[in-house]
Amino acid sequence: MKFIWGKKELTLMIIPGANRRTVRIKLPQSSLYIVPSVILLVLIGFLVAIHLMNIHFRETKDTMQQTFDGQERQLVDQITLKDSELEQLQNNLIDLSQQADDFKGKLEEIKKLNHVVQLMSQTGGTSKNSQPSGVTTDVGGEDVPVSSEQVSQMVTDTKQDLTSLVGDINVLLADLTESESKLQEAERIREITPTLWPIDSHTITSDFGVRRDPFTQKPTMHTGIDFDGELNDPVYATAAGKVIEAGYDDQHGNHIIIDHSRGLQTEYMHMNKLLLRRGDTVVKGQKIGLVGTTGRSTGTHLHYEVHRNGVQINPYPYLLTNRKGDR
Repeated sequence: MKFIWGKKELTLMIIPGANRRTVRIKLPQSSLYIVPSVILLVLIGFLVAIHLMNIHFRETKDTMQQTFDGQERQLVDQITLKDSELEQLQNNLIDLSQQADDFKGKLEEIKKLNHVVQLMSQTGGTSKNSQPSGVTTDVGGEDVPVSSEQVSQMVTDTKQDLTSLVGDINVLLADLTESESKLQEAERIREITPTLWPIDSHTITSDFGVRRDPFTQKPTMHTGIDFDGELNDPVYATAAGKVIEAGYDDQHGNHIIIDHSRGLQTEYMHMNKLLLRRGDTVVKGQKIGLVGTTGRSTGTHLHYEVHRNGVQINPYPYLLTNRKGDR
């Protein structure tokens, strides 16, 4: 290829080789300046495009880096927060587990109390062996991080403990309700059972049974117990009940009969003064009259009887308490 210079145009000859036709291309002379200028402009445009692309790439990179840094910081903050929350949950779980242990100890104490209540109500309940809850005190040790398996096991154990506690509480509440009912019934029976001595004196001058009558000297049935006492010594109701008779007759003198339900009645005779009237309600140990010698009597004393289903029985087995303050 060679150029042939002319006045106004250039001839570009392309000689491919032997036996080949020569190609001639005529170009205006101005193309000698235009072509390099175009090539230069193209190179400049290409360089400018590359520069702009680099600028855009750097801006995109910076933007992505900033976004990544922000997301990384946010993720780190979230992880830190989650770690803190997890640690707090673990601490709460430990507290809950310790509270469950403490509650089990209290529940054992309530069970023991319930056993006492059962004994008081004479239910014949049997005691249950129980181990006291352990008391742990933090005194130091190696700082070993807790594993997820250990936390999971603690959750399982605590859940089982709480489930067991709920079951124990339900059973205990039922037992307490039954024991309370039995205890109330036992207390009611105790109040209406004549177990007190009717006067402060425990000196018996005549027992229940066959004796020689002090007036006729003939064998007679003594249907009660005579207690020695001073004039106007207090007489007490030996059980709670209702006065069904209060008055005077030649045989009994001033006397009171108290009905205690369940077929039991008590009678107090020869009193100097009555402090109750028929229809009055009496509590156990209440003062109902004063010792005297009215009616068929040879001296100051209290004649005391216990009736069961209308039949006089020996009062002595019912004299269980030594003081009127004991119910």
